Amino acid sequence: MHGPKKEHMWALKRILRYVKGTLQFGLHLYKTSVSRLSTYTDADWGGCLDTRRFTSGYCVFLGDNLISWSSKRQSTLSQSSAKTEYRGVANVVSESCWLRNLLLEFHCPIQKATLVYCDNISVIYLSGNPVQHERTKHIEMDIHFVREKVARGHVRVCHVPSRYQVADIFTKGLSAVLFEDFRDSLCVRRPPAMNAGEC
Repeated sequence: MHGPKKEHMWALKRILRYVKGTLQFGLHLYKTSVSRLSTYTDADWGGCLDTRRFTSGYCVFLGDNLISWSSKRQSTLSQSSAKTEYRGVANVVSESCWLRNLLLEFHCPIQKATLVYCDNISVIYLSGNPVQHERTKHIEMDIHFVREKVARGHVRVCHVPSRYQVADIFTKGLSAVLFEDFRDSLCVRRPPAMNAGEC
């Protein structure tokens, strides 16, 4: 905003072309059983070349429906990819706890553990290993918060291969094919064709 260049104008035009070409897309919700929350979380460590800040993103599904999502450039720098990924897991676990409590108030309690899908093996190991290592003291609060939820059976942190990590759509630039596949997985689609006589 303070020193715009040609590159910024090209980026703006590209965004506007995308928005114009996708005006008919929308988030579709379908009737589904309220049995499980499943989440995907990812972080792009050092992805912003100008500031070296990391971007974290997550999405939360209730059954097959996307009900919550976030993409945020963090305000602090991080020294490791494990720290950024773990911060993303802690964020989505916090969001899922809030959603579980909201559903409980609606008299629709979730009995099964929330599934948290992450593509970082170190994070999955740290979430279940009760041994505190010297190298992880800087992320101690996030570790204790997530481990407590795992120990109580409210959360299970699972591995998902990067090819199926739909949260990448919030944190990284993707190829057109992968972007469209992930967008479809998030239930962002064109409206279904109407039959004659339908409103």
